[in-house]
Amino acid sequence: MNNRKKFKKISIAMCLTSLVVGCTDNFEEINTNPNFPESAAPELLLPGVLRQMASEWGALSWGDGNTVSQFSAKIQFTAEDRYFWSPNESPWFEVYDAMRDVENILRESKENPTQQNFYGVGLIVKAWLYSYLTDAYGDVPFTEATQGSTNENLTPAFTPQSEIYNQLLIDLKTANEVLIGENNINGDIIFSGDINKWRKFSNSLRMRLLMRISDVDRSRATSEMNEIANNPAQFPLFEGNADAAVLQWNSDNQHPLFDSRSGSFDETRLSITLEDRLKELNDMRLVVFAQPIPSSEKGIFSDNFDDYQGLPNSLDDADALSFSPSGDPAKTGSNFISRLGILIACRACSPLASPTASQTIIMSYSEVQFLLAEARERNFITVGDSKAYYENGIQASFQYYTDRVVAGGWNEIANAMQNFNVNAYMAQPKVTLSGTNQEKLKKIALQKWISLFYTGFEAWNDWKRTSMPAIIASPSAGNDRKVPVRFLYPNSVKSTNNANYQEAASRIGGDDINTLLWWDTTSNN
Repeated sequence: MNNRKKFKKISIAMCLTSLVVGCTDNFEEINTNPNFPESAAPELLLPGVLRQMASEWGALSWGDGNTVSQFSAKIQFTAEDRYFWSPNESPWFEVYDAMRDVENILRESKENPTQQNFYGVGLIVKAWLYSYLTDAYGDVPFTEATQGSTNENLTPAFTPQSEIYNQLLIDLKTANEVLIGENNINGDIIFSGDINKWRKFSNSLRMRLLMRISDVDRSRATSEMNEIANNPAQFPLFEGNADAAVLQWNSDNQHPLFDSRSGSFDETRLSITLEDRLKELNDMRLVVFAQPIPSSEKGIFSDNFDDYQGLPNSLDDADALSFSPSGDPAKTGSNFISRLGILIACRACSPLASPTASQTIIMSYSEVQFLLAEARERNFITVGDSKAYYENGIQASFQYYTDRVVAGGWNEIANAMQNFNVNAYMAQPKVTLSGTNQEKLKKIALQKWISLFYTGFEAWNDWKRTSMPAIIASPSAGNDRKVPVRFLYPNSVKSTNNANYQEAASRIGGDDINTLLWWDTTSNN
């Protein structure tokens, strides 16, 4: 071999060596796809998570939450209203999809001293989403969840609900502690970066979860409720409707129901349960929650409550389509059943529908006041007056809906709400907080139920815990006329994570819509 050839081979070998060493030294950098970054700034992830999950929360509130709680009833496609429930894909996959971004927010901010506010917000959103999920299904993947990209765990174990609640309550307390300093939460479409409002949401949500566990862990529930109630400076709660956790939609992001099909909107009508209860109390919120029957030709408002008629829940298709509120066989069908209110109507349903007047309510100020009223009435907390909390909750609910119909420009409905005498309403014997302890708790539960209209699954969850107010199934209901208390696990989870699914199903007492959740100690049916 001559010297020239030898030099050429050595040069090639050196180049190959340098390429290999170069690839080895910078392997992660060279093999990172710039179009699919492994992490993102929290302010870029947060608005998408909030928008996605508020939309999902509202969609399931419309389809399942309102129906099972008997705010609404189905006039056709009545299977879900009759408790013929199949395995539910939602909210399972929506929550886990959102939680991947939430975990990224937490991972990026936890050890960063300049992003502790994002860490606190991430913990609150995590608590909201996981409480939503576990209260629907029971035990769910939690401790090992969303770890597919970090440790390749694609079959996570299901965590017992008691352990999930324990961690969520710890996280909410931590969130309140780390949320300090200036308002620097960019991308916040709930509270516009207001740290104090996020702290209030953290403690208010913590009160909701503590009340949820009050029958299975009363000692912890009362201890932590008192910790919050006795220290408003350290643990602030919502102080008015302006503090509530709601998503305000805008012209670029319109209310999710606004673009729904008119048929989908039209099959959902006023439940006779809500109708009867509001009429019995002469409650003006009826004109917000429902529209006059089409045959009245009154449009979206009537000053005559007789023009508002509901439908019994759990009817089969034939009975629902032929139902007559008046009992007159000549007056049957949809023309004699009220649609739900114009506040949440779709654009195809009415030219008067608004894309922005309705907000998605995650947690309201009135709910917090009713939580405090119940807590005080049951001696879970030692401060405040149950009647004052209760009346605050009622007044807040009326004011909230007055403000929303004013925002929608529906002047007749707005005038009816503005001119309604709420003080006289609260003075009625069936409303005023008097009587035995149990009678007062029933009144609190009823007013809380009314205020939870179109608020996720919260009215259903409260009924599961208290059995109040009653949910009434018709004789044609399935499931032996028993109201379901949980969702069935998704079929895809059974096939892809079967061993852990089987273990969880056995632990909770069976994957059945009648299996009680850990915190649900009352057989409601």
